[in-house]
Amino acid sequence: MTTFAPHRDTLESFVDCINNGADKDTLTRLLAEDVRLYGPFSDEPVVGRQTAVDTIKTVNRLSSDDTYLEVLSGDTHHAAHFRLQVGDAAVNGIFMVLLDTDGLIAEVSIFYRTVPAGVALQRNLSVVTGMPPWELRTNEE
Repeated sequence: MTTFAPHRDTLESFVDCINNGADKDTLTRLLAEDVRLYGPFSDEPVVGRQTAVDTIKTVNRLSSDDTYLEVLSGDTHHAAHFRLQVGDAAVNGIFMVLLDTDGLIAEVSIFYRTVPAGVALQRNLSVVTGMPPWELRTNEE
């Protein structure tokens, strides 16, 4: 029989919340007070429940597609496969989650592909968030 890490229902609730418009009260209930989001926002994590809720709601509001496709669970971690499009930039990715002992989302690491699309996505978000835009650099530049 397959067993999963505890509190899978927390990530399932998060996925449902995002897919239904990112309700502020639901996000607040699911995130730990000192949650940390590592993702395509800046070089530093987004820290704290209120800042994380505001960031997630902003991304959801700006996106034409913010869809979580499935929850993945292992023995110790949960993740969700997603698609995100902001403006002309779209990525597919994994939202890897560490939960605290109370089952709240304590840390999120967002991985996405492709790198050029991720840089374009961050640039589109930076216009609204005020964070410095990233630049894609190649060996030819």
